[in-house]
Formats: sequence, structure tokens, C-alpha cells
Amino acid sequence: MSQSNGVGIFQESAREVSGSIEGGGEMPRDGLTYKERIRAKLFEIQIGRPMTKPVIATVTKPREECRVALITTGGIHLKNQAPFTPKNGDHSFRLIPRNTSQTEITVTHGHYDETDVRADVNCLLPMDRLEELVKEGFVASSASSHISFMGYIPDVGPLVNETAPEAARILLEDGVDIVVLTPG
Repeated sequence: MSQSNGVGIFQESAREVSGSIEGGGEMPRDGLTYKERIRAKLFEIQIGRPMTKPVIATVTKPREECRVALITTGGIHLKNQAPFTPKNGDHSFRLIPRNTSQTEITVTHGHYDETDVRADVNCLLPMDRLEELVKEGFVASSASSHISFMGYIPDVGPLVNETAPEAARILLEDGVDIVVLTPG
């Protein structure tokens, strides 16, 4: 998208979202700020459908019986996996097997300071802490693999329509009950 086209879409979205104010009306009472409305409209334009509220599934069994997965947007991957492509964004994900050693992991994100993650991946993908909770009986088990996205994804269409459903399918097939999300 060219910069001028992006500015035009932004201006059009802003006019649509704020039209009621400019026309002397009141701001819609949906609880969203002006900035949130603009983001929602841009999201709708980008993926071709309106942004909806997230669906939060209710956990139906005791925590002690639950299987837990970790998902991060920190760009973590195994050293032998293809790196993420941070320059233009990357909607793909990498599977990180649950018993992976920190020495086998690296990070290619580039849009945050990776120093702490390189020193201890658990600050972003707390696999060791999760295994400790499993050993203590706090949760039943951890997923066979955890999932890492890059997080810088300017074009979210492929993520929403392809990658995220595939990641969800993998977690469901693995019997995951709870997912802990960590940002990059």
C-alpha cells in the first residue's frame, strides 16, 4: 500500500468513525475510544470483515487437569528452523517442542530489544516455569509444542485467515485446554 493510499484510507476511516460528531451528533456509546474505533475500522478494511470481540472459552475442568500451551509473538524459534523475516513482517509461526533446551533457541524479531530473551528465553516463553508447574501438579501437562509468531505483522489478513486457524488446529489436536499468550 502506498503512503498516499494509506493516508487516504485513514482519512476516510476517520471521517466515517467521527461523522456523527461532525454532524452535530454524539459519539456512539459503545465504550470504544476514538482511537480504538479508528483501529477497528482499519482492521476491517485490511482483512475485509469487521473486528469482533474475542471469544474467550470457559475452562470446563479443574486447572489441575488442564493441558497448557504457550504462544508468544516474540519471534522465538529453534536455531535449525528458518528465521522469521522481520523487515516486511511475517505471519508464519514456529513450533517449539516442550523439552527444548535454551541452547537450541534463538530469536529473530528486530522490533524490540532482544537482549533479555537471548539471556533467558523464559522471560518471554516460560517453558521451564510451565514444566515446574506440571511437576508441582498445579496443571496436568504442557503441550507437546508451544507456538511462536514473529509479532510484527502489518498485513494481518493471512494471519487471520490461514496461520491462526492452523495454530488453533494444532493446539486442539494436542488436547490443549489453556493457552498463555506472551507479547514480543
